Amino acid sequence: MEMQTVLLSNQRWKEVNPIQFGWEHCAPGHSFGPASRSYLLLHYVVSGKGVFTVGGRSYDLGPGQIFVIHPYDMTYYEADREAPWHYLWIGFELGLPLPEALSRDVLLLPQAEKLFSSMRQAASLTAGREAFLCGKIWELLALLQSGPFQECQGRGQDYVNAAKTYLETEYMRGISISELSRRLNLDRSYFSGLFRRETGKSPQQYLTGFRLEKGAELMREHGQTPSEAAISTGYSDVFSFSRMFKRYFGVSPTEYLKKC
Repeated sequence: MEMQTVLLSNQRWKEVNPIQFGWEHCAPGHSFGPASRSYLLLHYVVSGKGVFTVGGRSYDLGPGQIFVIHPYDMTYYEADREAPWHYLWIGFELGLPLPEALSRDVLLLPQAEKLFSSMRQAASLTAGREAFLCGKIWELLALLQSGPFQECQGRGQDYVNAAKTYLETEYMRGISISELSRRLNLDRSYFSGLFRRETGKSPQQYLTGFRLEKGAELMREHGQTPSEAAISTGYSDVFSFSRMFKRYFGVSPTEYLKKC
């Protein structure tokens, strides 16, 4: 676990006033809250994953996402026990109208990683830290209103739709989720998190379910044997197919056919 906060002096600037900045490589299961703040606080997730809870709503978050803590909201967040997150945070008072994007609980903004990482330079400054971070916050506000951010928000569903189409047409082949994420030009963890948010399943769970449903259809409606269905749905042998089929349907392929 590594945590560092940068000491700031409250300049009481009216439009954008930095209050807090820091970063942390969380220990497994590390949590904070329930707690509230009197200022706006943004956490950018660099790697790993965790859960953010606010107002009874819980979000599973990963790389490229920002969770937004609004003034006086009671929040709780906890790092995953196997892949704890690493995040950076910036807290500030905003005297401007709140941008529409910051009215949300969670943002998808992988383009902001470079900007948040550059904020760490404030730690090496002996003077002007507040002005430096104020400039970075202005850059962030500009990014939130720019085309790239709007495109990223809108393309999430496009990425998932493209992935689902690929999985549903290439399921009979050996499919690598890592290779699929590379073809989409997305980080594997980020892609998996995006896919789960849109479908409720991981890419691998979706693929497995689709293969087994297709295998059941091939046996039930097209007269294929379990061995033929296994080959037709991308399994290397009937034993692997049968094991996964029973786990999914609760019965073996042979028992399933007897009930049809």
